[in-house]
Amino acid sequence: MRGAALVVAVGPMLDPTLAATEGMDVTVAYTHTPRPFDMAGLRALAGTEVVLVEPYLAGTSGAVVGRALADVPHRLAALGVGRADLRRYGDPADHARWHGLDVAGLRRSISAFLGSARG
Repeated sequence: MRGAALVVAVGPMLDPTLAATEGMDVTVAYTHTPRPFDMAGLRALAGTEVVLVEPYLAGTSGAVVGRALADVPHRLAALGVGRADLRRYGDPADHARWHGLDVAGLRRSISAFLGSARG
């Protein structure tokens, strides 16, 4: 069954994305690598709302998604590492949390994005 929105998880973001979207009316798609991007697959799954969850700089694959859906009205939220230089030490879980890429942060961001379309 297809959800109301599409969430695309890239590489190691699959597990946190699945946990973050549990119980949400979304379809989660996975790609192990963003290049080459499966544009036909994206077009087949995408509705009007797409969330891209990347393990690197937020928006890196946004242009590719935009080109794939150029003739389809849509909104895109690109989640990933922020541009701010945190200058902190920590383990991978700390960095995921600081960038909002942990389960709680992803759930907040995805819920806010999807809620803004309905509110």
